Amino acid sequence: MKPYYEIDFSAVMCSFQIKINDVELISLSIEGQTRSDFPINHLILEGGKQTIEVKGLPMDGHQELHEDSYIRYRVNLYDMASGEYAFVKQFDEYFTKKPDKNIPFIGHASTFEADVPYKLEAWQNGMNLKDAKFDVKEKLIRKYNEIIKLINGGNYSSFVAQYQKRENNNAVAMYLSKSQAEGRMQSIISDMQNGYKAQSLPDDIQVEYSAFGKLAALKCTDMMSALRLENPESEEELVLPITFYIPEGKDEFEII
Repeated sequence: MKPYYEIDFSAVMCSFQIKINDVELISLSIEGQTRSDFPINHLILEGGKQTIEVKGLPMDGHQELHEDSYIRYRVNLYDMASGEYAFVKQFDEYFTKKPDKNIPFIGHASTFEADVPYKLEAWQNGMNLKDAKFDVKEKLIRKYNEIIKLINGGNYSSFVAQYQKRENNNAVAMYLSKSQAEGRMQSIISDMQNGYKAQSLPDDIQVEYSAFGKLAALKCTDMMSALRLENPESEEELVLPITFYIPEGKDEFEII
């Protein structure tokens, strides 16, 4: 069996965030309703108890939650052994409580047991960045600017070298073939080669910590990654949701 876990969710009238094991899966502001399902294997580092946390805040430009705001979610398990999605089971379904005007957010947390045939080497052995003796934001900005320079300078091989560990983990967790994994990486590079340029970091970025303090990323006010590519001809934008950690024994940020 190749267990494949997905979270099936709905969000209504809020800016919402979903975290798996304290690592962001998605964040988005919704003026209406959305329903989707996302794979989460890449955020399951090994078998055992996994945590889920959902949180909803007022929509962009609003001071309070809408009275109809809510988030619904559940985890579904599939088997990918045949190469197709074979449904196995559905875990418990949860809903956030009705908004309370005295509480500025809605939220819910739960756990589920996962059984996966792999163990990802990710941020487990990273430094606790909340205890860092240096300015995390300043160091992160330098790292982001280094990556922006690589992309815009066409130094794609160096970018791939830094991004590869993240993609290798994704390939293991998602049971991708070598050609599928290479195709994912090439898709990112193709966009860069076809006119997408990394944008300068805005002034109002903030550091978001996750993975219990071992991951950090720069986020814009819309809750999304500060690393963005824009195609000036088509005016299309791509957001690269990357996270960074500092492995034990090292002193520089690495993509994971």
